[in-house]
Amino acid sequence: MAQRLPVLIAGAGIAGLAAAVALSRRGLTVRVLEKRQEFSTAGAGIQIGPNGARALAALGLKDAIVPVGFKPAGICIYDGATGRRHNTVPLGDAAQQRFQSPYTTLRRADLQALLRQAAMAASNVTVETGFELSGIDPAEDTIAVRSADGRTVTGAALVGADGVWSRLRSWQGGAPPSPSGYTAYRAIIERPLGADHLPAPFGDSNVGLWLGRSAHVVHYPVDGGASLNVVVIVQSAPGPEDWDRPGTIADVEPHLAGWSPQLVALLRRAPEWRRWSVFTVRHVAPWAKGRTLLIGDAAHPILPFLAQGAVMALEDAVVLGRALAETLDDPTAAFVRFETLRRRRVERVAAASKRNGAIYHVTGLAAAARDAALRLAPPARLLGQYDWLYGYDVSASL
Repeated sequence: MAQRLPVLIAGAGIAGLAAAVALSRRGLTVRVLEKRQEFSTAGAGIQIGPNGARALAALGLKDAIVPVGFKPAGICIYDGATGRRHNTVPLGDAAQQRFQSPYTTLRRADLQALLRQAAMAASNVTVETGFELSGIDPAEDTIAVRSADGRTVTGAALVGADGVWSRLRSWQGGAPPSPSGYTAYRAIIERPLGADHLPAPFGDSNVGLWLGRSAHVVHYPVDGGASLNVVVIVQSAPGPEDWDRPGTIADVEPHLAGWSPQLVALLRRAPEWRRWSVFTVRHVAPWAKGRTLLIGDAAHPILPFLAQGAVMALEDAVVLGRALAETLDDPTAAFVRFETLRRRRVERVAAASKRNGAIYHVTGLAAAARDAALRLAPPARLLGQYDWLYGYDVSASL
């Protein structure tokens, strides 16, 4: 790879910025091209499991996440209708001891800000906004990309980190996104101290997971515990393609008829709701094609039932940095190696997430059997079933 030419990255979300940081730490020159004029703060909260913490450490951000993160004590699983607690998956010290890395919750915007600051602080990274990818012109030793307003940028290789609606994936001949059958509603609720504090269990230090008929609710502290991120995911007909649209509590409540009045009362506290139609890619073509590569949601959009979509993007970034740095003169070979290293891991995570979604939303006898199994399981076993996920060290996998 001619080092005078940068590696081009389409997209300045978590995947793109993490890749820029990883490549810059390997000494590569990077140019990030973002179609938005301003950086997005959409997405509300995010969970970073211990495997994600290891990836952040490999990106040099182990300490930077501490001031903006919250370390929940556990994941409390509730019956959506009665409010009965089935069981608790221990996190906190238990996760730290088991995996030597923490489980952290925070705002997505805070994570993106940390990655953006790290990328822009590097002398070998430039970030350009307002660059909407409209064309790609590969040559023997270079690749040029054109923007909608007529600009052209030439690089040694192109990494598509432009999300589920990736233009690069379309150019590579990959399948377009299709509706998953789920819609997510997101909100942030303040957790003030004093007389107006949130009642238990919403004011405690746990992640809450409520399971019910064709829907589930997740809530967890962000902003160092000062706010509560809430996500309601329901089975629904296909929605609009725009993933961040206004919503209302009137949109949410019909899906939670018969649910715990305590939980519904909490949801009514939210000052604003955002609606997100969940799309996926049912047929995933090769991620690597010549001097182009897809990473993150552009390559492997994962359903949101395992809190691993962003974490997979962080792991991708670490592996990409190593693969390109070790094959500077042959990005085509580096990209093939990246896919070889990552594909099986990501496919296992995606399958587990899809399976969780099915389990969360079962009804009737299947739901009764699920709930009974949850109540009987030892808490340590509930955590241990994810040893393969949280115990994974992306740096050791290279």
